Amino acid sequence: MQCSRRIFLRFIAIAILAYVFTATPFHAFAQASFDKSEFVTRREKLFKQIPDGIAVIFAAKEQIYPLKFRQSPDFYYLTGIEEPDAVLVLVGKNQRALLFARKRSDYEVRIQGPGIWQVDKREEIYGLTAVQPLEDFLIQLSGLALQAKRLYLPLTSQDNIQNSRREIETHDLKYVAHPIYRNIPEIKQAISFLHQLAPQLELEDINPLLDKMRWVKSPYEISRMRKSGQIGAEGVKEAMKGTRPGMYEYELEAAARFIYTKLGARGEAFPPIVASGPNTITWHYITNNRRMQAGEIVYMDYGSDYDYYTSDITRTWPVSGRFTPEQEKMYRCILDARNTVMAAMKPGVSLKSLKDLAEEVYKKHGFQKEFLALNRYIGHYVGISVHDVGSYFDQSQPFEPGVVFNVEPLLEFRDQKTHLRLEDTVLITETGAENLTAGVPAELEEIYALIRQKGLSLNK
Repeated sequence: MQCSRRIFLRFIAIAILAYVFTATPFHAFAQASFDKSEFVTRREKLFKQIPDGIAVIFAAKEQIYPLKFRQSPDFYYLTGIEEPDAVLVLVGKNQRALLFARKRSDYEVRIQGPGIWQVDKREEIYGLTAVQPLEDFLIQLSGLALQAKRLYLPLTSQDNIQNSRREIETHDLKYVAHPIYRNIPEIKQAISFLHQLAPQLELEDINPLLDKMRWVKSPYEISRMRKSGQIGAEGVKEAMKGTRPGMYEYELEAAARFIYTKLGARGEAFPPIVASGPNTITWHYITNNRRMQAGEIVYMDYGSDYDYYTSDITRTWPVSGRFTPEQEKMYRCILDARNTVMAAMKPGVSLKSLKDLAEEVYKKHGFQKEFLALNRYIGHYVGISVHDVGSYFDQSQPFEPGVVFNVEPLLEFRDQKTHLRLEDTVLITETGAENLTAGVPAELEEIYALIRQKGLSLNK
């Protein structure tokens, strides 16, 4: 009964927020229009790297209603097309881009809406050589294989909006070894089948080529990441306002979600993490149903998805309005680490050098042991995916203008059930770095002042 009442109150809160917020003077970002030249240019860059080969890239599978479809990052990066179950074939020899897509029935069009086959002048709009029926794919590939030497396929896992390639690979391996399921991932089955179809071709992994391209963002991508960062910051900032003991974690979630939608985000980069008290030590906690208590800390880890580009922000703040002396000591450490790392970010620096700087900060504050226990973690790359492509293994690779890295210093004491973190999406520019999520404060007095403001929480 109590659970049902909370759920009811949660929906009522969201409805009232919608009513209250309609008069709030925020600027909304409409989703950007399609730019054919951007995607044609990307394919041209890839064509130059596969002059004697054929590349095959798979779209995401159709999702069961009511999940919103989001295209697989690699496929979207090369096409900008939201068509499920499609296959893109790129022929290096004559630079042809062929899209194979399933034709929707009249019933499917009526229920799901139009697909690419209902688009007039589809080749012209998307800059493709041809759009062909999906059932013609195998026949066409067999013919194209006679004129090529190499077949480029995603031999390592495809990433998605939330998970990196290696995270997907780890997940898939669990099910390969599962005592009952013993699943061979569908993508691996597809690769095996296509290689049997054209065994004379040398298999090459397309992912390293795409990773190198995706790592450095173009001006087109940067403009979208900048807007995603602005939206993300506004949402987290709104969640922080008016925080006080007795509120539920989901009240902060509701405020941020509403802002994201109001400002024109396509969706969220990942389910919001709103962790208070003992929940803070669960890094990806998403239940968000605990009532916050006086003297505790809470953090929100959240980000928006704007036109397929994500932001990722974390702020930690005191439920009662001010940190305790011990909490403030810990917070000053991660704040100093964040500021030091961001100040040093510029072309030519490496992830290793930034970790070295961060370690000195943790050491200065008396938390070097805790930093080392976290494997000197300071963040991850971000882009179309929240855990975007990037060189995590070669940490000496110098940053370039256009690289976007999420600075994320952590500090935790699991025995005390205490975890703090800060996180910002940072762009490497020609001369330094730009914090794309600077719109939400992190300095202590600014945080305290923000908490004192009246927010959308509805708590009196």
